Amino acid sequence: MHDVDIRPVAEHERRAALDTLRHALLSGPVNDDDFAKAGASWDGSDALAAWDGDRCVGNVAAFRFDSTVPGGAQVPTAGVTRVGVLPTHTRRGVLTRLMHRLLAESRERGNVLATLHASETPIYQRFGFGLATDAAAVEVVTRDATPWTVPRGAGSVRLLDSTEVTEVVPALYERVARWRVGSLSRPEWWWPWILREATEPTTTRPGQGSFVAVHTDADGVDDGYVFYDVDWDESFATNPTGTGDVRDLWGASPAVETELWRHLLGIDLVTTWRAGMRPVDEPVRRAMHDSRAYQARQRIDDQWVRILDVDAALGARTYRPVDAPVSITVHDPMFSSNCATWSITGSGARRVDEPADITVDIATLSTAHLGAVPWHDLAATGTVDAGEDVLDRLDDLFAVRPTPFCGTGY
Repeated sequence: MHDVDIRPVAEHERRAALDTLRHALLSGPVNDDDFAKAGASWDGSDALAAWDGDRCVGNVAAFRFDSTVPGGAQVPTAGVTRVGVLPTHTRRGVLTRLMHRLLAESRERGNVLATLHASETPIYQRFGFGLATDAAAVEVVTRDATPWTVPRGAGSVRLLDSTEVTEVVPALYERVARWRVGSLSRPEWWWPWILREATEPTTTRPGQGSFVAVHTDADGVDDGYVFYDVDWDESFATNPTGTGDVRDLWGASPAVETELWRHLLGIDLVTTWRAGMRPVDEPVRRAMHDSRAYQARQRIDDQWVRILDVDAALGARTYRPVDAPVSITVHDPMFSSNCATWSITGSGARRVDEPADITVDIATLSTAHLGAVPWHDLAATGTVDAGEDVLDRLDDLFAVRPTPFCGTGY
C-alpha cells in the first residue's frame, strides 16, 4: 500500500496520531488534559505515523531507554510503543512498513536492542522479536501469610509524604532496581505520570489512597520502595474489607523486597493484595506461614526482545564458564550485518568463519539472549535443532539467576 505516506510525527500532528492509536485500541479521542500531560512522553520518543491523504491511519514509536543485560551492562534500547493501525487499514502492509522503518532507524541511532510489551502476542515474531521474559500476576491473602517463617530484617520502613515522593523514588529506583536483568531506565518525564496518584491531592472517597513506603537498611541507607493503592470497602450489610494493589516494588535484593512485602501484609484492614506484574521466581512466598497465601493467578508474557545489533548484544552480556565453546549461526532477514557465525565461551563472543553447532533466526536468539528461556525449552518446541551436548553448553552459557524481569510498563 505505497500511497500511504510514512513520516516522523511533527509536533502539530501528535494529537491526530494519538487519537489513531486510541481508536486502534478501542478507545475514544483523548481529552485536553490527558493530551497535555502526554507531551513530555512525545518529546522523549521517536515516533512515526502513516498518512492516507490528511488522515493518520497508523503509528509506532520508540522510547529511548537502556536495559540491563546479564553481567550488569546497560545497553541502548528502543522501547517500542504506540503501535496501532486503524481498522480500515489493517492487513494492507501499513504496520509492516512502520515497524521496518522504526527498527532500521532505531538501529541507526545506536540501539542494541528493541523491546516491547505486546497487546497481541502473535504480531511481533515476524519482525524478529522473541518472548524473552515472563511475569506473574499474583494475589496474596493476608491472614494466611502470617506469621512469617523468617525473622524480620534489621532495617526499617517509613511512609513518604506526598511532597517527598518525586524527590526520593526516581533516584532510588535507578540505584536499587537496575541489578535485575531486563530492567529498564525510566526517563525523568516518566515519573510524574507513574506517581501522580501518590503526589496529587486525592479526589477519591475516604478509604481509597495511593502511598509509597521506603525500606532503609541497618546503616540508614534507603534500599527499596513499594508504591501501592488501597481500597477499603464498607458496603451495606457486609464486613468491611480492604484490598491493596502493588503498583511498583523494587529492592536492592530479594531479601529487601521480602521486607517490603512484610510491610504490606502488616497493614491493618487490608485482607487481600494483588500485583499485576511480579517476577516469576519471587521468593517471598517461601517466607510466609502458608506458601499458598501467595497465588500466581496468571503467568503472562512480560517483555519481547529484538536484537538490532548482534555483535553489540552478544558482546555486552557475560556468560557462564563451559568446557568447550558453542558456535551459533544467525539469520536476520532485516539486517544483513547480523547474518554471521559467533563462537561463544565463558569469556565472551566473537565472529568466526567456521561450521556452526547450531543455526537460529534472529527471533530465537532474541528470545534466549537475556537468559530467562532455556535452550532446552526452545528445542522441546522444535524452535531449534541441536544435540544434547550443545544444548547443555548453551544453557550453561546463557543462564541467569534471579530470572530476568522488566517490571516497567510502556
